[in-house]
Amino acid sequence: MNVVWSKKADEILNKGISLDSIGVKNWGLSREAALKSLDQFLYYNIAVLGGDVCESENGVIKYNYDNWYCDRNLGESDADFIVRSIQVARDYIEKYNVLSTNQILFVIVPET
Repeated sequence: MNVVWSKKADEILNKGISLDSIGVKNWGLSREAALKSLDQFLYYNIAVLGGDVCESENGVIKYNYDNWYCDRNLGESDADFIVRSIQVARDYIEKYNVLSTNQILFVIVPET
């Protein structure tokens, strides 16, 4: 298997649904799985640069164009950025309002 982000990040994210079918080298995660992955990123000191939201309708996955991002602040330490970026991701995922009847998938972009 080819490494997409890093061996550790891929190991965490590949618990989700592969997005290869839509030409994306990443995985879509349920809300619960995405939140668990953030715990693991924190444990392994992996920052989250942002993410996207996909919907799966009748097995067809597509982006719904919702997303978030987190830029490093000027002078921010690696440790502080890791904690803050994961909190930004957690807040977005926890507060995301699921209005659709489709399955929602969160696509996390880790820092490599």
